Amino acid sequence: MEFVELKPTEFTNFEQKMSTGNFFQSTERAELRKKMGFSTFLVGVKQKDQVKTAALIVERDGEAWIQLGPILDYKDSKLLDYFLSEIIKYAKTKRFIKLEIFPPVVLNTREADGSVIKAFDCQKIFDLFKKHGFSHEGFTIEVENKANRWMFVKDLTGIKDIREAELTMNSSTRKKLHKTRRELYVKVLQDKSELPEWLLALKDSDKRNGVHTRDVKYFEDLWDSFGKKAIFVEARRKDNDELVSSEVDIIHPNEMVAFVAGTVEKNKHFNGSTAIKGWNIEECLRRKQNRLNLYGMKGIFSPSNPLLYFKAGLRGVTEEYIGGFCLVLDHKKLLMNKIRRRLKRIF
Repeated sequence: MEFVELKPTEFTNFEQKMSTGNFFQSTERAELRKKMGFSTFLVGVKQKDQVKTAALIVERDGEAWIQLGPILDYKDSKLLDYFLSEIIKYAKTKRFIKLEIFPPVVLNTREADGSVIKAFDCQKIFDLFKKHGFSHEGFTIEVENKANRWMFVKDLTGIKDIREAELTMNSSTRKKLHKTRRELYVKVLQDKSELPEWLLALKDSDKRNGVHTRDVKYFEDLWDSFGKKAIFVEARRKDNDELVSSEVDIIHPNEMVAFVAGTVEKNKHFNGSTAIKGWNIEECLRRKQNRLNLYGMKGIFSPSNPLLYFKAGLRGVTEEYIGGFCLVLDHKKLLMNKIRRRLKRIF
């Protein structure tokens, strides 16, 4: 086996055929991160000229991470062992001061009440990371910026059309969906010039939740980087064409991801998010995709997590991921980075 830097084409060809492949580990994501000022590296493992592992590394100020990667067969312990030993060597040659890895490995699937549907034995993976000096970053429950540990997914396998899909939802969600069809329509944006208005719904939602909203340039760059793989949609009122909700969806061979969404404050009662979720399902069925990923949420299974209960109305499952692993390569420089960021916030 040989650890190498991969060409974009061979990286994509491998990543998109693997069951662990995802849009965070894509050349489009690498392009977007470059536009945001990060450095990116496409690396992997080859055996007899065949790619066996691929990973997109994102880095800034010496701090690097692999988000929902590397892409490999996690049942192959020898391959993961080799990759970890080589990625540490590579990180040292690049003078990284910290390396974080967030494997795309599910620890548990759960019902809406938090009860475990299926638990997966991940001990060998934990042991290998520990062997190579990585520390586990904990079983976090908050929404993470680098890699969410909790995702909600809807399996559409065997469902032929939206009517069959509706029968799998709870009655409250079905009623809301039927109501939105009378009052709203879903529009797909055709031009970047529409993004400033589209963004208003995200700003309102983020303001309610106390979250900073990315500026319009980020979404323009996302539009350019992903091309037709990024679909920007809106739910609008039929009577006056007012914006109700907005969302951007990312298309990957393995799934559709509802990446970022929001709703205009004054129009919350129109349930624009429900209308868009109906559109998501219809679009997945049209594309013959069996997995709708409603993306990140908190791992809190109680009425204090309304986002979970909104998503749970679609009758999917929560995937709890294994979490992040961290290896600090230069403690002094990492401390200096933290001090600089703290001073920047103050001044």
